[in-house]
Amino acid sequence: MALFKMIAGGTEKRVRILATIILIFGILGAVPAKASEAESYVRAIADKLEPLLGNGDLTYDNIDAFLAAHIAQQLDMRRIARYVLSKYWSKISAAERQRFMNVFKNSILESYKKHLYNYAKAEIRIVRSVEHPPAGVSVITKVRVPSKTPLSMNWRLYRTKDKLRIFDISVAGISKVTAARSEYKTVLEKHGFNHLISEICNRIEGKRPKSC
Repeated sequence: MALFKMIAGGTEKRVRILATIILIFGILGAVPAKASEAESYVRAIADKLEPLLGNGDLTYDNIDAFLAAHIAQQLDMRRIARYVLSKYWSKISAAERQRFMNVFKNSILESYKKHLYNYAKAEIRIVRSVEHPPAGVSVITKVRVPSKTPLSMNWRLYRTKDKLRIFDISVAGISKVTAARSEYKTVLEKHGFNHLISEICNRIEGKRPKSC
């Protein structure tokens, strides 16, 4: 019996050591997101956004078109969904995961649209960037309009499959992703997945995705 415990204990120790080695190599193997690259990434999007904000004809329709063309496909929806749903991600099916990602993407884009609509004739200035090893970086920007208080926007980016992707854009210190994680946890615990999807869909004021 003593010999069995010794062997079992040794096996457990080897497993822990192996897991630690795999984690270390995973971290070291992750391609870092550099601040300079992230700033160029955000600047490229801002250069496309500023003419829209400054043309004096800002509408929900042309903001929708901009978001669809330049932001929607840049969202790292799998990483976002895993974070927002937390432990519930592993409890739902692949089809339900895809459904959530489709619906929540629309919710995110609508949130950005409402903020941008109030900042016609704005210019966007990059203030600074902060790296979050191994693969994350934040780019802090200010959206300036002559008659309004500058709007702070924090772009949280991650490198996924060797490309930078948007994880979150905090506006005036408020993160859509973080707020959703807290709120949705309560809804999932009390009412379940289908009720959560219904709630998100009911809040979408524009065109709803087919997943609703």
